[in-house]
Amino acid sequence: MAAALPSTMKAVVNQRKGNNIVYGVVELPMPAITGDKDLIIKVMAAPVNPSDLGSLGMVARFGGKDVVAGDSPFTVTSPLPEAAAGMFKADGATLPTGGEGTGMVVAAGASPEAQALMGKRVSFMTGGSFAQYAKCTYDNPNFAALPDGTAADAGAASMFVNPLTVVGFVHTMRQEGHTAIVHTAAGSQVGRMLVKHCKEEGIQLVNIVRKEEAAAGLKVLGAEFVVNSSAPSFKEDLLAAVNATGATIAFDATGGGTLAMDILAAFNQSLRERFPDTLQGWYGPPQQHTVYKYGGLDKSNSEFTPAVGVGNFTWGGWLMPFHYAKYPPDHRAEANAKVVARLDTTFSSTYGTRLSLEDMAGSPEQYFASLQSQTDLKFLVLPNGP
Repeated sequence: MAAALPSTMKAVVNQRKGNNIVYGVVELPMPAITGDKDLIIKVMAAPVNPSDLGSLGMVARFGGKDVVAGDSPFTVTSPLPEAAAGMFKADGATLPTGGEGTGMVVAAGASPEAQALMGKRVSFMTGGSFAQYAKCTYDNPNFAALPDGTAADAGAASMFVNPLTVVGFVHTMRQEGHTAIVHTAAGSQVGRMLVKHCKEEGIQLVNIVRKEEAAAGLKVLGAEFVVNSSAPSFKEDLLAAVNATGATIAFDATGGGTLAMDILAAFNQSLRERFPDTLQGWYGPPQQHTVYKYGGLDKSNSEFTPAVGVGNFTWGGWLMPFHYAKYPPDHRAEANAKVVARLDTTFSSTYGTRLSLEDMAGSPEQYFASLQSQTDLKFLVLPNGP
């Protein structure tokens, strides 16, 4: 017989209190089983991904230097602009934080499928993972039961956002008829996974980094083509790598500045050099070449000079959930299975500091520190302790 669960739990939320926004630890009612497919998960670990920083950083964004300790322990607060008050349904309403995580099923609905998961380790992405407990259904596409013995933080906590992005990149490449990839901010955890996954899939990959340390780390993983965007010879190096690989699609995590333009220019020039007989006058090469923006590390405007032309190129947005929504459920199920099978290898994540819920807003200083996103210092939240 399952142990009785508490009636309340701790969670990190954003909350409206009058004309202020308060962020930090609150006591909330426990999620309840209301359907046959429901699962209650005791959260063991949840990563702080760059995609989480929008919700974690609300107080900082609205308050700037005016962020102060809240009236309750382990909270911070700042004025809430009137224009932003509509994010909350009412005064006192809360918004959850945390996208994905891993834990153990401690309560389940009446269906045999749900009951079979009692006591099992699972991963999920439903929002609200920075809490002691979370609710999910076993048929949610963002849910996966894990093999016995899976470590809580080796990969299981970060099963969805980064690994499914990597699998999605390769699927997009193949669906659109490309054969090799260019990836920016390649020293990131996504970049490291992409290097390993492309090697497994026999795909050539051009990795763009900003620092030599990142380049060295990727080469240790077996990356063949690594280009430093800080080098004086960057454009020449990029063109040489694109020529060598035949890459015509890129996934850009920086978003702003001139990098997307530089990649499109390299694609254009490479196609001109490799297929001169196909050129269509001043319109350039007819072969499709594409850069997808999937992040916004560079907050400046994206710049494109007239030299990019009006040929057969595209520049657009790419987001993991939207990618999988375009295809039948089988595509997502296959991707989930692929990731689960390689959680401790290809799709493993590394972490720096472990945080309790209280560490996330113990003081304004702790709060601002938790908003820093660094590849080798990725935060892992342990809502129920080590």
